[in-house]
Amino acid sequence: MNGWRQLAGILWPSFLVACGMEVLVFALFDPLNAFCGADALRMSRQGVYTAAFFVFWLMAAASSACTVLLARSPAPRRREAPPRTSS
Repeated sequence: MNGWRQLAGILWPSFLVACGMEVLVFALFDPLNAFCGADALRMSRQGVYTAAFFVFWLMAAASSACTVLLARSPAPRRREAPPRTSS
């Protein structure tokens, strides 16, 4: 169950960041006026919005996953048994 909770902790914040990025980027740029390869792919404006959202989401999720990975505590080290002395 902990894995699902950790996955949700990565995907939900990254989803919110992707929503914000979508609003910011496309409030400033019209995808059909800016050269972004949409002409070559013959994508509609809505198609560019959708593809860009998933790219933003993937980038934010990768960032969140790196944060989770770096925030983990290191695995406990095994203590070695003291050397035995023969008598």
